[in-house]
Amino acid sequence: MSVVGDQKPKLEDIRSARYITGALRDIADIQLKNLREKFERNDMFYTELIDLFHLVWRIAVAEKATPAISKSKGELYLAYTTNRHFYGTLNNDVMQKFFDTTNTKNDCLIVGETGKSIWESRPQQRKSVEFLAFKDDDPTTEELDLLMKTVDKYENVFVFYPGFTSVFRQDVKMVDITYRPSNYSKEKDDYKDLPQYLFEPDLSEMVVFFNSQVRYVLLERFLLETQIARVAARLVKMDTADQNANDLVIHELRKLRRVRTTFSSRRMLETVVGYIQWHNRQQQLIGQ
Repeated sequence: MSVVGDQKPKLEDIRSARYITGALRDIADIQLKNLREKFERNDMFYTELIDLFHLVWRIAVAEKATPAISKSKGELYLAYTTNRHFYGTLNNDVMQKFFDTTNTKNDCLIVGETGKSIWESRPQQRKSVEFLAFKDDDPTTEELDLLMKTVDKYENVFVFYPGFTSVFRQDVKMVDITYRPSNYSKEKDDYKDLPQYLFEPDLSEMVVFFNSQVRYVLLERFLLETQIARVAARLVKMDTADQNANDLVIHELRKLRRVRTTFSSRRMLETVVGYIQWHNRQQQLIGQ
């Protein structure tokens, strides 16, 4: 029975592991639903903000009140990764596309300790490379503001991040988080169809404000999609682990039943053999 005694603790360990993976899968499922609701709200706000920005931009162009929005005409390429390694191949996929797309003429920014480690293991020549890491995988408001200040001087900021395609598939996406409204001219558009607005404190300042806000919303947009992709990847991994644990439980139960059956068969065989030996001995005594 020592084999049975050894098998029972192993079975209990697997059951405990299955309980943990099942709980983590349920948590990931709840997080995924909440994040998708946030993303939908962000999408609605983004659409409304863009429409309002277009309105202000049309009037500003007609009034020749459009300021120089960017402080620089350069481009920045940003790879967004995590500090931890709990998301399958997402970080490696992001860095691989980052390597393939950028070249020696580009300014680069790598966010996350994992991305930094991958870069240092495969260093490549770029115009400039900077690193930034948040305390956790998801930035706080202060850390988000710091990131905005870092990228604000660039005219275009191309971000590589794990995008959400479906629960079972996450693809690396590249998005420009800057935004420029369509160019309107006074000859083409004198905004006579629009109501008369009073702008305070200044039309050009409002254009700068809206441009900054649109960039901020776009930044939040890709951060939310990144969180959705990560949680989806974790959900799939936990579901797979839960299924594997369930298969192991079934396998160990079968093993335990075989051991018990073997033990019972051996005991029965010993009983039968003992009875035959006893019976033969009795027959010998009777014959004598």
